[in-house]
Amino acid sequence: MPALRRDALRNRERILDAARVLRSDGDALLLNAVAHRAGVGVGTVYRHFPSIEALTEALVEHRFVEMTEAAKEAADSTSEFVAIRRFIAQSLQTFIDDPDFARAVVSSTAVREETRALRADLFDAFSGLIGRSAQHFRSDLEPADIMILLCGLGYSARLRPERSAHYLDALFEGILAR
Repeated sequence: MPALRRDALRNRERILDAARVLRSDGDALLLNAVAHRAGVGVGTVYRHFPSIEALTEALVEHRFVEMTEAAKEAADSTSEFVAIRRFIAQSLQTFIDDPDFARAVVSSTAVREETRALRADLFDAFSGLIGRSAQHFRSDLEPADIMILLCGLGYSARLRPERSAHYLDALFEGILAR
């Protein structure tokens, strides 16, 4: 993405801030509503984010970065299996807290090149983390399978938050080598 002029960068940030507020209020993201809240024209929103999907992906960019860094840190831990379990538990909480991020992680149709690159970085870091302790995990599951299962678990835990610890335990029982 080419560098933005200062005013364009300011407008982009206003749009993202407005979208975050609408999302946190539980409102659906509509580009017209985002434009109104940001105090810009809808054309400005469309120039930065040509679709709701593009805007939603931009809103969760920081989550990809955070999780990728957490996976790399866990991979550097001397207690690898404990670090993996902690990372997976933290990831589940992120998927519970941010359903937009969970969708962006597993979606095969990312609309932004930045999202595709961030997702690839996350999967590479997670693969490295799992690869360090491959002997602990079922050989018929790839790291991507585990991440997808984890996203699904996030959905389930949003429906029944009181069961999230049980779901996590069940996931571990299912992915560990016997």
